[in-house]
Amino acid sequence: MAELKLIARPRSVSGKKVAQLRRAGITPANIYGHNVLSTAIEVDTHDLGLLLRRAGHTSLISVSIDGEQEPRAVLVRDVQRRPINSQLLHVDFLQVSMREKLKVGVPLVLTGEAPVLDTAGAVVIQDLEQLEVECLPADIPSRIDVDVSGLLSAAQSIHVRDLRVPAGVTVLADPDVVVVSVTVRVAEEEAGEAVAADEVPVVGRERGDEETED
Repeated sequence: MAELKLIARPRSVSGKKVAQLRRAGITPANIYGHNVLSTAIEVDTHDLGLLLRRAGHTSLISVSIDGEQEPRAVLVRDVQRRPINSQLLHVDFLQVSMREKLKVGVPLVLTGEAPVLDTAGAVVIQDLEQLEVECLPADIPSRIDVDVSGLLSAAQSIHVRDLRVPAGVTVLADPDVVVVSVTVRVAEEEAGEAVAADEVPVVGRERGDEETED
């Protein structure tokens, strides 16, 4: 079963009345899934907040609900917070079967140092933040590393086809999608200055010519 654990209780309160739960330090949540009846639960807000920091959307969580003999394996699917203070409002969990593959977005994390950064004005840009994959719940990677140490010039980039994923994980994204690219800002700034240099003196020369003729 999943390493991360959470204790929950069945929830009978719904609608506007859930505000009372939140004031009492309890967050309403729901568990749903394929061939699974939606279950309303309530969870200690403090415990849930700590768990969400660790779990993200890719880590399996074992939820034990009062009155149920077996815990449920779930993934975090949606987290609602109050925009003003980030207070937890509601969480949706997806119950999964350990024998059925599912689609999930895995975070992409840049690693290593790109030699191209020694070039004046060079900037490494991450164009893709997460990778869509399909695998069994137990095989979901918490992250996929993107090694940028092979970027030697601005002409290079890293595509989905260049990524290394763990065994049992199938990549669903287009292999030609760019994950990391390089741009040189100095060249862009110089080009802008060149355009300005071509435009500004024209007016000055015309005025100068007129003054000389007078």
